[in-house]
Amino acid sequence: MKKSKQFVLEAFLLFFVLTFASCQKKLDKYYEVPGWLKGNAYQLLESEGNYSMFLQAVERAGYKDVISGKGIITVMAPSDDAMQAYLQEKGFASIDDIPLDELKKLVGFHLVYYAFDKDKFANYRPEGITEQTEFPDAGLYYKFRTKSSSGIESYVDPTVAPDVVDNTKLVYHKERFLPVFSSYLFDSKQIDAASNYQYFYPNSTWDGQDGGFCVSNSNVDQYAMVTDNGYVYELNKVLEPLETIHKELDNSTDYTLFEKLYDKFSDFQLDEGLTQDYGNGKDLYLFYHTDLPKIASEWSYNGEGNLPDYADLAQLSRLTNNLFAPSNEALTNFFNEFWADYYPAITDVNFLPIKYLLDNHVYEGDIVFPQEIQEGKIETKYGNPIQFDTNDVSVRKICSNGTFYGLNNLTVPKMFTSVTAPLFQNPDYRIFLFMMDKANMVQPLMSEDIDMKLFMPTNKVLEDNTTINGRMMLFQNTNPNKYGAQSMMIEGADQPWINMNIGTMAGIVKNHMATKLITTVDNKKVYKTLNPFQYLLVEDDDKVYSSFIFNNYPDDPMPFKLNSKRYNGESFDLTGGDQKALVQDYSLFKEQISKNPPPDMEYFKEMVGTAQFNTTIPPFNFMQGERFIAFVPTNQAILDNFSQIPLQPAEMAKYLKYYFVSVNESGFADYPFPGAGIQGELTTFKTTANGKSKLTLIDAGDKLQVKDAKGNIVNVVGVFPRIYNDGAAYAIDGLLEDE
Repeated sequence: MKKSKQFVLEAFLLFFVLTFASCQKKLDKYYEVPGWLKGNAYQLLESEGNYSMFLQAVERAGYKDVISGKGIITVMAPSDDAMQAYLQEKGFASIDDIPLDELKKLVGFHLVYYAFDKDKFANYRPEGITEQTEFPDAGLYYKFRTKSSSGIESYVDPTVAPDVVDNTKLVYHKERFLPVFSSYLFDSKQIDAASNYQYFYPNSTWDGQDGGFCVSNSNVDQYAMVTDNGYVYELNKVLEPLETIHKELDNSTDYTLFEKLYDKFSDFQLDEGLTQDYGNGKDLYLFYHTDLPKIASEWSYNGEGNLPDYADLAQLSRLTNNLFAPSNEALTNFFNEFWADYYPAITDVNFLPIKYLLDNHVYEGDIVFPQEIQEGKIETKYGNPIQFDTNDVSVRKICSNGTFYGLNNLTVPKMFTSVTAPLFQNPDYRIFLFMMDKANMVQPLMSEDIDMKLFMPTNKVLEDNTTINGRMMLFQNTNPNKYGAQSMMIEGADQPWINMNIGTMAGIVKNHMATKLITTVDNKKVYKTLNPFQYLLVEDDDKVYSSFIFNNYPDDPMPFKLNSKRYNGESFDLTGGDQKALVQDYSLFKEQISKNPPPDMEYFKEMVGTAQFNTTIPPFNFMQGERFIAFVPTNQAILDNFSQIPLQPAEMAKYLKYYFVSVNESGFADYPFPGAGIQGELTTFKTTANGKSKLTLIDAGDKLQVKDAKGNIVNVVGVFPRIYNDGAAYAIDGLLEDE
C-alpha cells in the first residue's frame, strides 16, 4: 500500500513538473526577445541620438542598469523634443531640477516589464500564444505593469476604535500600470476611438488606427525597435505617471466628501513580507476598501484568488474600477432631502446606507468610456443604469487603476426609492436592514415586477420584544468606526451570546414580506411571505399576525400603519408599546401537542398520548420527517363523539393516523385557505391493505371542509391554522371515519 501511494505521489510530481515546464515555455516564448539583436535598450537609444535627455533622466533616476540589459524591458522613450516640452510645461530648467522621487516615478512609468512587440501591446493575450486568428475581447487587456511606484506614505486610519491613540499607518504603494489604447479595444466595444480617447486626453490626438495604439497621453512615432533585452518605442510626449482613483479623488477639492464617505470602509492590511523587506523596523500596510471596489489599490487583482497578486495577468491587465463621484454640493443636497431629519450630518449616516450609495457610483469591470454611458450600456452591480450627461462632468481622468468621472449630480440608488427606502433612511430600522443585507434580500426588492407589503420592525422591537425559539437577539457593534465590526447575536445554549447564522436572519426578514394575497374572508386577509409555508394574517387592515403571534398571542395581533407607498409596494411601521416582530413559529407541533398544547387541543393531546406517537424514536416516526397537515378535532367535538374513539394504544394509533395528511403526497405547494381554491384528494399517513387512506378537501369559499371515506363532512374552524415549523394544525368541528 505504501509503495502504491509513493508511486502516485511520484507520478503527480512528474506531471506537475512537466506541466509547469510546458506553461513556462509558452510564457518564455510569448515574452522572448527576437534573435536579431541591436544592442541593449540603452545602447540603441544612445546610438539614435534623439534621446539624450531621457537617458540623462534614466541615469539620474538609477535605472541605467535596468535598460542596459539587467532584465527584459520595454522602454517607452520620449524624444528630446518631447522631454524639452515637458520641462517647459512643468517649469523645470533641466532634468536636474526635477525632485529625485518625482523623477523616479516619471522614468519608471516609461519602463514596462517584459518584452512587448507591437502586436502584443495592441492585442495582449494574458493566456499566452494561441493558434487563433480572431480573438474575443481584443484590446481589452490594456494595462501593463511598469517600474513606477510612489513608495511608502503615511495615512490616517479612520477606522480605528475610539480608544486607540495612534491612528496612522505606513502604506506601501505597488507599481503603476500603464494604459495602452489600441484600435482593437474600441472595435471590441463598438465605439468611436477618436472621440472617446480624446474625451480623457483633450490635449492629445488619436493616432492608433489600423492596429496601432496610443500609450496613455502619447502617440507612438516609432514602434517596437528591437534590442537584445526587449523593445523601444519612440513617443511624442512624456508619459505623466497616473495616480489611483483614490489619489485623484483626494486631489479634487469638489469631491472630498465622497472620499470621506468611501474611506469609512478603509481596510489597512498588514503585509509581513513587505514589512520585512522594506519596513526598516516599521509595519507596512496595503490600503484597500472593504466590500467596495478597491479604488486605492494600484493593482486590480490583489491575491483574492488562488494566485499570488502578481500572477493573475488577466485580472491585472483588464479589470478596471470606474468611479462616477457626485460633488460635495450634490451629496449635501441629497442629505438635506433624504437624511436630514434623522442624522446630524452625512458622515454620521450608518454604514449600510452609505455603502449602497457609494456602490451606486462605481462600476467594476471593463474600462468605461463616455459613449457607453450615453448609450445606456453600463449598470451598477444592483442593476441600476449609470447614465448622466457626459459633457456636464467637472473631472474626467484616466487613472492607473481605472477612470474617474467627477459629476455635478447624484444618481439616487433604486433601493432608496423602492419599498426598502425607509430602511435606508431611518436608523431605527438599522438592525432589520443589517439582516436584510446579510440575507442578500435588498436587490430582489428593487424589482418593478413585484407588489410587496413590507412590515418593518424597529431596533427596539427586535432586541427587546422578540425571541427566536425562546432566545433573545442582540445587535453587537464592537467598533463604531469600522465597517464589519457589527454582528447579529442570539442567546446560546451554553454561552450568553453566539453569532446568528445567515439562514436565521433570512428567515426573520422574509417573514416580514407579504408577496401575494391568498384570500380575503370578511375582515381577514391572508398573505404569503417569502418563507415557504409561512403566511401573515391581516385583520381590519391595521393588525397583523405571524404564525408565532397567532399561536402564542391569539388575542393580541400586532398593530401597524402605513409608512409610505412606493413604485413596487407599500411599507408599514409596526406600532404599539409591546410590539413584536412578525417571526415564524420555530417550534414543532410534534413537541407542542405533547408538552404545551393550546387550550382547544387538550383532548387531542390525550389521544396522541394514548397512541404513543410521542414516545417513538423519533416522535411521530410514521411521518418520517415529512411536512404534514393535522386535522385536530376541537375539545367539544371529541366530547360529543367520545364513544366513537378507540381507547387501546394500537387501535388509537391506527385511528389517529387518518387525521395526519402528507403535504408532499397531496401535492401541496401551499397550505390551504378558504377561498384560495386549493382542494381535492388528500393522502393521509394511515395505511391499509388498499394503500394509503384518503380524505377530500372542499373549498366552500368562506370556509374549508373535509370529507372522509364514509362521506361525512366536517368544517374547518377559522380562516388561519396554527402553523409550526414541521406542519400545520387545522381545527375541525367533528371526527373523521375511514372505511
